Amino acid sequence: LMTELQITREWLGWDSTGADLVGEREEATLRIPGISLEARAAAIEMVRGSLAAGTPLVDAVEASLGEDFALGLPHGEVLADDVVLVDASYVAQASRAVDVTKSVSTLARGTRRVVAVAGALDFSGASDYDNLSAFGAFMVRLNVSQVFAVGRGARALFLSVGMEGSWDGESRFCEDSVSAYDDIRAHIRPGDVLLVLGSTDESFTPLVQKLRDDLA
Repeated sequence: LMTELQITREWLGWDSTGADLVGEREEATLRIPGISLEARAAAIEMVRGSLAAGTPLVDAVEASLGEDFALGLPHGEVLADDVVLVDASYVAQASRAVDVTKSVSTLARGTRRVVAVAGALDFSGASDYDNLSAFGAFMVRLNVSQVFAVGRGARALFLSVGMEGSWDGESRFCEDSVSAYDDIRAHIRPGDVLLVLGSTDESFTPLVQKLRDDLA
């Protein structure tokens, strides 16, 4: 007899993403450290499969948390003026950048502006967004308030976001992360979410650290 998995509650927070699950005679909470709608969906699918194979719910949930998709996810740090910094500067793969941006945007919706920083992304995957124009359109559709494309390799991203008609000046290009700092800092308002994605060209770790120190 196959055990049906029921999801009684789902949540998305700055420090975790999760769901309350009910099996046949068991209850368990799936709490993934970090912000990721995709990781939650993957974990729930995995739990569903484990339950079907006869694994107890609690064990199935624990096993899912050890999978690659549930590890190393970004989370939000609340800094001065209620600014939330999400450091995803190690994420340069386009499909992962899509998940992070979508998850952060969902969390911020209706309450906070999202200011996104991205470098040259790796579009070699197989997702629907693994091309520049699709990614640019996606950023606009998610109501990301401001996009900073940083580094020469990100110039195409800047242009693709800018081509989405309804935008006017919300997409900005910076030559490198050093010159980007002042521009980004000048655009951050109290209550904003500052999402820093990565780059295949340079490390944004020093940029994130400088912003963190300055906004602390």
